[in-house]
Amino acid sequence: MELRHLRYFTAVAEELNFRRAAEKMHVAQPALSAQIRSLEEELGVKLLQRSTRKVELTPAGRVFFDEARGVLASAFEAEQKVKQAEAGLVGTFRLGIIAPTANAWLAGILRDFQQRFPEVRLSLYDLTSTEQLRRLLENELDAGLLRPPVGHPDLEYKFVEESQQVLAVPAGHRLAKKRRIDWGDFDNEPMVMMHPNVQHGYYDAFMAACSKVKARPRVAQYANDIQTKMWLISAGFGIAPTTATLAEVKRPGLIFRPLPDGLPPVHTILVWRGADDSPILRNFQSAF
Repeated sequence: MELRHLRYFTAVAEELNFRRAAEKMHVAQPALSAQIRSLEEELGVKLLQRSTRKVELTPAGRVFFDEARGVLASAFEAEQKVKQAEAGLVGTFRLGIIAPTANAWLAGILRDFQQRFPEVRLSLYDLTSTEQLRRLLENELDAGLLRPPVGHPDLEYKFVEESQQVLAVPAGHRLAKKRRIDWGDFDNEPMVMMHPNVQHGYYDAFMAACSKVKARPRVAQYANDIQTKMWLISAGFGIAPTTATLAEVKRPGLIFRPLPDGLPPVHTILVWRGADDSPILRNFQSAF
């Protein structure tokens, strides 16, 4: 039994007339009659009572008519879903983000994407850059917004955002009151830094700039996430460079000051598996 048998039968059952059903299905009437007989022989039951004057459904035919319509409706729905999936219009997209990207810029992008593809469900994961790279390689994420570098041949990326670095200091700190901060001001200054296992080289440029003038900041406290880092700074444990996008979020006890010239901007990159041909991924890439 094939879907075409069900389509032919439902056409006859709806019209109760072989000629009109044949015209509706764009087939010759004899061919339609032959298909219905073949279906009845396969089922071993009579579905239609035929006479020279009219066509009627048998009791078995009425039951089969309801079932056939349900099957055809399900087949049509499956066909539409397959086409939508091929176009990236339905499904789930697993996106990793680092905490500094959870800002108005990303909110606008996600809002626009959701409006364009309302049937795609976004699953967001707040993860460090290192953890995102691991999960991407293990196919536990579809894409990630993180800090460079990537350094793996199976992953591709593009730059999507940049932010200048600023200095986060506790309210009342001496550098909060200084008119101009120099790199030498950081000598022996206690720092609150992300743990080396999760910071992904973020402080390298800052430390290199300090080293050029023989300034040696010291690590006073490590944090495992950005919110803890900012809280520790506000509590007076130390100071740290951060991004201007993070400085947009007002936090009690925190002051943000410009850093000396010379630091490159901090980039955010969108990373994905190079072999991934997901249409949802293509649609998401086009959002940036």
